Parts: sequence; structure tokens; C-alpha cells
Amino acid sequence: MNRQQKLELASLLEEQTRRLNQAKFMRKYSTLYEWQKRFISATKECRIAGLMAANQVGKSQTGRVLDCAHLTGEYPDDWEGYKFSKAPLCWLLGYSGEKTRDLLQKPMFGDLRDSKFLGGLIPVDKIIDYRAMAGTSGACREIRVKHKSGGVSVCQFWSYSQGQHALMGDVVDWYHIDEEPEDQEIFPQVLTRTLNGDLGQGGRGIITFTPENGKTSLVQQLMDSDGSGMCLQTATWSDAPHLTEEMKRDILKAYPPYQRDMRSRGVPLMGAGLIFEHGEEDITCKRFDIPEHWYLINGMDFGWDHPQAHVQLAIDPDSGAIYVVQAWKKSKKQPFEAWQSVRGWAKDVPTAWPHDGLMHEKGSAKQQKDYYEEAGWSMLDEHSTWPEGGNGVEAGLMKLNELMSTGLFKIFADLHELVAEVREYHRRQMPNGTSAIVKVKDDLIDAVRGAFMMARYAEQKRYISEPVNYEEENYQAPTGAMGY
Repeated sequence: MNRQQKLELASLLEEQTRRLNQAKFMRKYSTLYEWQKRFISATKECRIAGLMAANQVGKSQTGRVLDCAHLTGEYPDDWEGYKFSKAPLCWLLGYSGEKTRDLLQKPMFGDLRDSKFLGGLIPVDKIIDYRAMAGTSGACREIRVKHKSGGVSVCQFWSYSQGQHALMGDVVDWYHIDEEPEDQEIFPQVLTRTLNGDLGQGGRGIITFTPENGKTSLVQQLMDSDGSGMCLQTATWSDAPHLTEEMKRDILKAYPPYQRDMRSRGVPLMGAGLIFEHGEEDITCKRFDIPEHWYLINGMDFGWDHPQAHVQLAIDPDSGAIYVVQAWKKSKKQPFEAWQSVRGWAKDVPTAWPHDGLMHEKGSAKQQKDYYEEAGWSMLDEHSTWPEGGNGVEAGLMKLNELMSTGLFKIFADLHELVAEVREYHRRQMPNGTSAIVKVKDDLIDAVRGAFMMARYAEQKRYISEPVNYEEENYQAPTGAMGY
């Protein structure tokens, strides 16, 4: 090669490197698990979104993808999370300067060598300049980034060791708190900075953490949130296929027993607060085809601002085991809209419904359940009750817990939203010393409980869509652990 050809080759290689670097963020986004994208989507409706997760499942990575997208304004085509229309001021917070450098700065911007960043998710040609953090080698206090809008985004790094007083003054558009600070005044101070953010609409942000501090007031607040403005998502080792069974087994042995649920499931040390204290590996199973002689029944929970929920139970008549095989929930969906999503599995299956289905709509003689029947559901004649009458919640939870303990209640493992509800379902201590069930994020659980109460009306799968002949020799009613 002559000199001119070498120069052209060098130029081409440099352009190739630049383009690969440009595409690095999109490649990372494309590898995210479904639960990570679901968390990103939650930031559109929730100003405060918490990701309480086990160690090493990808919680910080999820936050970094959000941070990079906001700083550059380069959102993937299928992005369902919040979008900033202008260049934001972003705060990224961690335990110390070293932690913010290693867990946030380096993965996002790359290594800082000779005053230049290399290898991060944000392309080097989008980085304008930076200010170093005093006292921590290689750490930055601030990095400025070119935004798609034409403006300049500002990314500032803060450590909890600086205390809440260092966090005063700025108007913040986006924050990412990586791990919960022990100082409970840090989070309120960050929230205060967002009041006038995002062009006066109010800023927003996320906290990604493993609950090492236990059941703090912040954890309690997130767990009790109903999804309006504040929401919580959880993730466990079961949600991270990159962790092999051997890795999980070996790491779990190294933890003290009292920390194992917290480390592997992201469960805070809550004691008796949890209602279902069974490991996910004990109550979930892989999806399989339901045998024709098993029985099916649907359950639903009405909702509008909080989600309406629909589930399907499959019952093994030989053992009495119950499997939750379908689950769906969404907010602000009319019955006919919900039906389009579930009709594939809900059609012609008897459906249990709660007592509020008897309520009349304003200005109409119709009951709420009538609209669902018109949409397509096969609604049972009466609302959900136990065979002996009544619809007590505690009785249902006790029976479900018993079935879980004996291996007779299973959830298909791909029903992530239901698994998350079971994982987080808890009681809180009341001022008078009693405890009460926290009635948030329990929509699918309520639907399951309603269907379970009415299991005596389940129909055999092979007869679904056909008239049931109760005189037929092969017909069997569900029996076993349910005792119906």
C-alpha cells in the first residue's frame, strides 16, 4: 500500500470504530430482558420509579440505559418510557466517588484516558467536556453531552458521603439513585430539586437497589405505592437467565442464611410482613400443555385507574393441584378492549367475578358485570363466594398458603406480573398494633382468589365450547385438596 492508501484505510477504520461506538447503546438496549423494558415503560407514568432487585440481575444496567437515552435524546424506536424534549440536567448518585465512577460513569462514558473517554455507551463524539471530581482518581463531577434537540445535557455525579446539604440549589430534570442511601434525608432532598424540573412540569427519576438496609420508610413507601405517580418493580435471580444454576447455588451458599432472600430475591428483611413466604422456585413451574381432562376456570377483578385483572386456573382432578396458567392486567381499558387481549384463552371458560360486579353504572340499568358478559366473557351467575357462603379474604389466603406449602399451587413462571404481586404482597403494622393487608398491586391475586373460591364451577377442558353433559360417564367434578 502506498501512503495515500494507508491514509484512506486509517480514515475508514476510524469511521468504522466511530459507527460501532455510535451503535453500542442500541445494541445494549436490544439485549435487555422483558422485565427491564417493562421498568423503562413505567417511567412514563411514574415520576418516582423504584427497581428493588436481587444482586447481579441487571438493575444498575437498566438505570444506565435510561440515563444514556435521556442525556443524548436518542431513544430507540420501540421506547415506551418517558422522553425529554430538551437537554436535561441529570443527577446520578451512589455511595461514594469510587462507586459512581465504577458503576455509573465508566459503563456510560468509558475509561478516561489522556483527557478522552473511550468505550462507553455514549459515543465519544457526543461528549463535549467534563469536570473532575476532587479526591477520586478518574472520577468526574460533571460531564456535558450533545443532545439530539441541539442543546447540551449536563450529567452530574454525587456521592451520599457528601450529605444532603451538598444537594441544594439546582433544578433537576432526571435523577438516578443507585442503591438506597442509609441517610434517609438524601432521597427527599433529591425529590425537592425536581419540583420545577422539565420545563416546570416537574422532574422525575429512578432508584435501583437491593434492599440491604431492610424495611426502611422508603422501601415501605414504594411497596405501598399504587402506581399513581410512584411505582415499584421487583426482579429476582429467576429473572436473570445469565445466572446459571451452578452460579446461583455457589453464591447463595456464601451468604449468611438471613441474607439469602434479600440477595437472591430482592426481598427486604420484613419478618412476618410478607403474606406468601414461599420461594419462587417452590411455587413456579415451566409452562406445559394442559391435559384435556383437567378443569378450567377464569377469574377477574374489575378496575379502571387501578388495573383490571384476568387470570385462568387449571385444576388437576387427580391431585387437586391448581396451576395459574394465564394472567393479564391493564389500567384504563374498556371491557371490549380487554377482551381482545384475552379472548384467545378466556373464550367459553366460566368466569368468576367479585361482588362489585353487581354495582350499576351511573345513568344505566346495567350492572358492571353485564358489560363484560356482552364483551365475551362467560360470567358465572353469582359473584365469588365460598361453598359455605361468604367471601372472606383471610380464609382464601390461608388456603392458598396451605396449597403452596404442599406443592399443590403453582404459577407458570412466565407470568411475571403475578409472580411480582405474590413476591410483594404484605401486611403493614397499624398504629393500634394490629396489621392490615396493603391493598395495592394485588389485582391479579384478587382475581386468583376469586377463581379459587368458585373452583366448584370449573369445566373440563375437553368440554369447553361444547355443552357439558353431566350425565356422561367420563365427567368428573374437581376433587382432591380443595374438597369440593
